[in-house]
Amino acid sequence: MRSIEERLELVEPAQKELSFNAQEVQDAAKNSLDFLAALALPIVFKYLFPPVFQAIWGWLLENVAKFRDFSQLAIGLPRGFGKTMLIKIFVLYCILFTKKQFILIVCGTQSKANNIISDIIGMLDEPNIKRVFGDWKVGAITDRQDMKRFGFRGRNIILMGAGANSDIRGITLDNERPDVIVFDDIQTKEDAKSETISDALEDWLYSTAMKVKSPHGCLFVFIANMYPVKWSLLRRIKANPTWDKVIVGGILNNGTSLWEELQPIRQLLKEYERDLAAGRPEVFYAEVLNDETATTNFLLDLTKLPSIPYTPQDISLGSFIIIDPSNDKVNSDSVAIGAFDIHENHNFIPVPCCKEIKSSRMSPLDTINAALEMAIRRNISIIVAESNAYQYSLLFWFNYISQQRGIAGMHFLDIYSGVLKKSTRILNMFKELAAGEQFVDPACQSLVYQEAREYKPMQRNNVDNILDLLTYAPGVFATYKSVIESSLTIEMQEFSAIPVKSAEEIAGF
Repeated sequence: MRSIEERLELVEPAQKELSFNAQEVQDAAKNSLDFLAALALPIVFKYLFPPVFQAIWGWLLENVAKFRDFSQLAIGLPRGFGKTMLIKIFVLYCILFTKKQFILIVCGTQSKANNIISDIIGMLDEPNIKRVFGDWKVGAITDRQDMKRFGFRGRNIILMGAGANSDIRGITLDNERPDVIVFDDIQTKEDAKSETISDALEDWLYSTAMKVKSPHGCLFVFIANMYPVKWSLLRRIKANPTWDKVIVGGILNNGTSLWEELQPIRQLLKEYERDLAAGRPEVFYAEVLNDETATTNFLLDLTKLPSIPYTPQDISLGSFIIIDPSNDKVNSDSVAIGAFDIHENHNFIPVPCCKEIKSSRMSPLDTINAALEMAIRRNISIIVAESNAYQYSLLFWFNYISQQRGIAGMHFLDIYSGVLKKSTRILNMFKELAAGEQFVDPACQSLVYQEAREYKPMQRNNVDNILDLLTYAPGVFATYKSVIESSLTIEMQEFSAIPVKSAEEIAGF
C-alpha cells in the first residue's frame, strides 16, 4: 500500500500539468479575439472575425490598457454585422484580463442593457470559462438583472446596466465610479427622427452619462450605426473632434463584404435590391453602408450637379443676404440666413451662388444681430427678408437698430413667397441647381444637401428653411438687380456715442 506521501507525488505532476494548460488557455484567450470568442461562445461563434474587426479589437485593447486615461472611442459598424457581440466579448475581456472594476453598459432602454448583462454573465457561466478562470458566483454579492457585483480574479467587479436618459447622475458603488462606459445603440431610429429628442439625448450623454466617470480614468466606447436622418447621433459624434472614430460600411471599397462569411456580398446586394424596390434605398445606405449622406429621395442627383463656375479669387458681380425668419418659440423652425454672391455660370449668365449659411433658433433680435454681422464681415449692403404676414415687421427693426448703431448705407428689402406652393418652389430650385442656374459653395454644401436629401414633397413637416433661401435667390436677383449691381460696398459711419471697432461689435450690443 502506498503512503500518503507517495500518493501526493503521483498527483502533483498531474496538478502541475493541469495548471500549466490552464495558463496556456488563458494566454491564448488574452491574445486572440477568435480564441476568446470560441471559448466563451462555443455554440454561437461560427466564423472567424474579419481583419477590420481584428483591427478594432486591437484598438480597444490598446486604449483599455492606458493608465488614468479618458479616451473616447466611437465605433460605427453596420446593422447585422455582430457589433453588439463584439462589445460583449470586450466587456468579458475587461473582466478577465484588466484591472477595470466598474463597467457601465448604457443602451436605448433598460431592458436592452439588462439583456447585454445577461449575455455577458452567460459567457462567465460557460463551463469553458469557469474551468479556466473560475466561478464568478463564488464571490457574488449582488445578482440583479441590472447589476452584478462580485469578487473575481483578485478584485471587486461591478457590472451595471442603464437605459438612455435614466437617472445615473452621481452613481457610486463600493466607493467606485465607472472606469469603463459602453454606449451601445443608445439612440433608436424613431428618436433619431426628432431634433428635440436627439438634442436632449446628446445633452444627457455629455452632461450626465459621461460625467459619472471615475476620476482615476475611464474608457468611453460608443458603438452604433448611422440612421438616414439629420439627427443621427453617430453622425454628430463623427463630426466631434474629441472622439477617436472607426466607421466602416458593410461593403468595402473593393466591392467585397466587410464579413463575407457572416454577410456574403450577394446577400447584401439582394438586401439593397429589396430596399430599392420598396423605395427606401436610404435605409441601406445609412444602416448597412454607414453613409452619413444617405439620400432619401431621387429629386436631386447630387453626384451630377455642374461644377462651381468660379474660383476663390474671382470677384463677384454683386452680393446680398436673404433671411427666412421664424419666431423664438421652443417648437419653432430654425431661422436661416444666407449670403449670396453673383457669378457667371458656364453659359456666362449671372446667377446666384450661396456662399455662407447660418441656421439655428434665434429671436428677432438675434436674427438682426447675426445678419448684420454677416453683412458687415462680407461687405454686403443688401439684406432681404421674407416678409409674409408679420415677418414684414423685421425690416422695420432692421432700420431702427441700424440707425441706433450708426450703420449707414444698408438696404433692407422685402421678398414674398408668391402664389406657388412651397413644394413647387423647392422642386423648381432643384431643377435650377441641376441646370447650373444656381450654385452652392463647398463651404455650405453639407447644410444645403442634407435638407435636399431628406426633403419629401408629400410630407408637410419637412425641415426646409435652408432650401427656402435658395428658392428666393433668383427672385431677389431679378427684383433688385440694379441695386445689387451698384451696391458692392457698405458705407458705415460712426456716431460718437457708439464707437465701432469690428463687425461683431456693430452687430451686437
